[in-house]
Amino acid sequence: MTFDAIAEWMNKEGYLTVRGKRFRGAHVHSILKKRLAKEELLNRTHPPVWSDFSMEVVDKTILMSDFGFRKKKG
Repeated sequence: MTFDAIAEWMNKEGYLTVRGKRFRGAHVHSILKKRLAKEELLNRTHPPVWSDFSMEVVDKTILMSDFGFRKKKG
């Protein structure tokens, strides 16, 4: 089907654009173009990259009580 034929079918079925207007072939073309671009981005594969990242977790509950801070009651 052409973009105009798809737009005609959508209008006949009662579909409206996001702004409440009737579809045109250009709208259909834009929607499909954006979907294909999005699918291409989502299907892209990237090689794994390893780094020397590390993380240290500190429990501040004891430290905060040493300085007079109390837990907030909820």
